[in-house]
Amino acid sequence: MMERSCALFLLLFLAGCTLLTAGCTTPRMSDTHNTTVVIQDYNTWADQQRAYSDQVRSDLTRMGSNLDTYNQEIVSDHPDIGLLRENVETDRQILDQWGTSTKALGSATDLFTTDIASLDFGSDTDTPRISGLLAQEMKIYSIDMSNAQQHFIDYNRDFGGYLTPDDPDYWDDSLRMAAMDAKAQALSSVEDGDAALSNITATAQILQQRQ
Repeated sequence: MMERSCALFLLLFLAGCTLLTAGCTTPRMSDTHNTTVVIQDYNTWADQQRAYSDQVRSDLTRMGSNLDTYNQEIVSDHPDIGLLRENVETDRQILDQWGTSTKALGSATDLFTTDIASLDFGSDTDTPRISGLLAQEMKIYSIDMSNAQQHFIDYNRDFGGYLTPDDPDYWDDSLRMAAMDAKAQALSSVEDGDAALSNITATAQILQQRQ
């Protein structure tokens, strides 16, 4: 994802430069300023997305490691229930931090959407349409990743409930199954986010081709 973010910013920057130098339409000074602002906003979004991607990758690795620990402990004669509960709490804290990053990415998306709407390209209707599509795809990406976070929250809640009784004989297996189902839905939403990011790349390439 990191490489995509850097490439996307370069593509949009080239498209923005094309708009400033195209012979068919000479933008007013206000349009030049707005284009510069939008490029800066996209750079902010790309930075947020890159940081977000790094955090998600790290978080998924840590949560996967905690699940591996559960799988190892649960087959032992005397599972360390305290450790398993600590790992559930660690996952909860990870998801709280993930939520903060999700909000930051959403704010960057909203800022880009607002500024792209203010551009005026005169008789050129395709460029603002494509730019608007890019903003829409950015929103879809944010929604997909927010859905992933919520499913992981459900996973964490159900898994914590499953481990609540001190006696494993009283653990409710339906909660474990619900947790695993929520985890599967979360990973599916992450895949949806990857697909949305691919769409963003494709739309940015269309903008580049208009130079």
